[in-house]
Amino acid sequence: MEPSDLSPIATRRVPEELEPLVEAFNEMLERMKRSVTAQQRFVADAAHQMRTPLTGLKTQAQFAIRETDPEALRHALRQIATGVDRAGRLINQLLTLARTEGGEATQQKHQPLDLAELIRDVVTDWVPVAMHKNIDLGFESDKSAMIVGDSFLLTELAKNLLDNALRYTPEGGHVTCRIVVNPATVLLEVEDNGVGISEEQAELVFERFYRVDDATTEGSGLGLAIVQEIAMQHGSRASLRPRPHGRGAVAHVAFAAWHPRSPAAPP
Repeated sequence: MEPSDLSPIATRRVPEELEPLVEAFNEMLERMKRSVTAQQRFVADAAHQMRTPLTGLKTQAQFAIRETDPEALRHALRQIATGVDRAGRLINQLLTLARTEGGEATQQKHQPLDLAELIRDVVTDWVPVAMHKNIDLGFESDKSAMIVGDSFLLTELAKNLLDNALRYTPEGGHVTCRIVVNPATVLLEVEDNGVGISEEQAELVFERFYRVDDATTEGSGLGLAIVQEIAMQHGSRASLRPRPHGRGAVAHVAFAAWHPRSPAAPP
């Protein structure tokens, strides 16, 4: 086999006693192939997405170097600072997306945790952002919600859902994070009364770099792709649908509920 050839080994003529070894080897090759594919996709995405903000930063810097008017110079510097913030956010999202593609490696870190407590903490951290936009940000849950997961990744999932909801909700609107506990599932909902979404867009928003056509908002189009990757790492899938009543959208992610095992009865 060539060093770059990660295709599986055919088992048609393999002796029976060697089949388990060949199958294990093929599973390893498949994991390596997924890892290499994820790495190549990350490099391609990073190169493509960083080209535009870096070009903009260079243009603004060249303009600032030539400018002699103090007010125009301050404006150029503010544009540069804004561009740096956008580029930094994009880099962080690309790195988060790459981290969520670890597959088996991420699942090794899953532990029982209270999703309601985790989401409450995330909502608390985002209250200043909501207040700055004059948006009513709320949290609803009346009980603990135990699941098995990675607290870091689930925090990233919640942060990206909140960021998306706040980004597309106008001033004076409201965003509500809600935990609904059932015997078999724990449902996370993020509801807003923002610009809303069509059924056609709802099938596309979790693709990388897809953005709802709205000139009043800015973003990289990676937030919901990160949400979907993390949801899949936890045996789930995220969805975003129009609100049943009124304007806005509702995001859903359902997780399997975790129940501690009862202690074994004494013999």
